[in-house]
Amino acid sequence: MTSIFDQFEQRETGFDDVDKTSISGAFPEYLERMATDLAAVKRSMHGLLQARPGQRILDVGCGTGVDVLAIAELVSPDGWAVGMDNSQVMVDAARGQAAERGLPAEFTVGDAHELAFPDDTFDTARTERVLQHVADPSRVIAELLRVTKPGGRVLAADLDHGMWAPDATDRETTRAVLARWFDYIANPWIARQVPGLFRSAGVEDVQVTVLPVIMTDLEAADAMTGLGRAAKLIAAEGSITAEQAQAWDDDLRSRQADGSFFMCGAMLVTHGRVPA
Repeated sequence: MTSIFDQFEQRETGFDDVDKTSISGAFPEYLERMATDLAAVKRSMHGLLQARPGQRILDVGCGTGVDVLAIAELVSPDGWAVGMDNSQVMVDAARGQAAERGLPAEFTVGDAHELAFPDDTFDTARTERVLQHVADPSRVIAELLRVTKPGGRVLAADLDHGMWAPDATDRETTRAVLARWFDYIANPWIARQVPGLFRSAGVEDVQVTVLPVIMTDLEAADAMTGLGRAAKLIAAEGSITAEQAQAWDDDLRSRQADGSFFMCGAMLVTHGRVPA
């Protein structure tokens, strides 16, 4: 299967503009898999929304609409869930799923920096694993607040890519990999920065919920983070040798084979209230 991380080897566009990539069809499949691997994390995040029947809730960067459809079930029958993504490929996939399930949900293509909704439209606005990719996280957060009603809730969740901890034998190589692993992402540390950005934007009652992300399968970890090719990419840049990279990869694959592969990380969910 083609991986989205092929994009990073080629230094092409990735999640910032899915439709312009040469492998745009691989992205929906990737997000569907991540929804499964992060199922427990997503259930916790949906609880933090405090969604109720009759509410209107926006998901910015909705991907294939997995979360929007789950939210639609929480706000039905009188509420509405709206998903926005910058990718027509993603929105088409989401609309197909919504049509099959008959839920109160709609999807639109747009720009997170300039949401095409009037002020005070939604009871809650959320975004997940989006701010790491955008050009201006502060602008996106300001837009979340603008379209949310006074007293409504805003939520931004992201993986902190400085907190991944794979279990590997060679500490020196592991440290080198971790130091450069996520340099290809626009904002790899955005998760830890969002609480300050929320407060600067005027969000009240800001809280941070840390959700553990546990990976015990190398294939799943590679799909989410590119772990399986990280060492070779970094070796190509000269930070480690090709021999070190190969040995590190072999170690991970050996752990996968004997069932001892382990990597942990964290999803930071920042949530708060729009001033009344």
